[in-house]
Amino acid sequence: MFKISEFSKLSQVPAKTLRFYDQIELLKPAYTDQQSGYRYYKSEQLLDLHRILAFKDLGFTLEQIKQLLNDNVSTVEIRGMLRLKQAELHSLIQSEMERLRRIEVRLEQIERQSDGLSHYEVVVKKVESLMVATLKETTSRASIPGLFEEIDEYLKWNGIPLPVPHIVMWHGCPECESSIDLEIACPIPRRLQDTARFRTMELPELTVAAVTHISRPDMNTPVSIDLGSWIEENGYQINPEMPGREVYLSPQEGNKLRYVTESQMPILGAGFMQ
Repeated sequence: MFKISEFSKLSQVPAKTLRFYDQIELLKPAYTDQQSGYRYYKSEQLLDLHRILAFKDLGFTLEQIKQLLNDNVSTVEIRGMLRLKQAELHSLIQSEMERLRRIEVRLEQIERQSDGLSHYEVVVKKVESLMVATLKETTSRASIPGLFEEIDEYLKWNGIPLPVPHIVMWHGCPECESSIDLEIACPIPRRLQDTARFRTMELPELTVAAVTHISRPDMNTPVSIDLGSWIEENGYQINPEMPGREVYLSPQEGNKLRYVTESQMPILGAGFMQ
């Protein structure tokens, strides 16, 4: 048997950690001298320790590891715990990626303000009525590329040639914290059969303040700041009855997530009404 100091060197785990594992009954020494309190370990306990470290590296808590090492836990239960941990990590990664995108957008906004870069050019124009196939969802912005793929599959199944522009309509969701009511719409030449997921509708004619720029559908864009400032400075009002739109026209070459985009805000003002 090995003294705790020797076992620590063999395993490259601090003696302090080994003592703690003993206290919580995660890894008990093979023998403890009752008079001196010295702990002794057997070489085969290295395998148990390596299993503990492996599960710890996968993100399991010490209490969960105790359960996993229990001889009564079946392979099915271990598989279930691993799949649950896998789902938790996927969710964490997605959450952190969304946070990273928000940081990138904020940095872009700060740099534009500090460098005194010129504002986007805003134009007022009429948008004609349009027949579209739509898909409505309450979700986060990060889900939009997946919704684009879903509606494209529906259009292909109905024999509609691709690619087509994707229109995101922002309906808002006051009671939602991290999600928003949005609708993906694509122009279609004829009415399609409605399903539980998709429907055909006619978008009304609108007058909008519009800005063309490059953006990603899964990321917020600071263009709304310029758009809002222009609307305010030029005496227009946002049409409260109509959702704002982002029209994703075509992806940039070599980057399927960056699109030529037209942000459209329905407006009311002197000389015209909806």
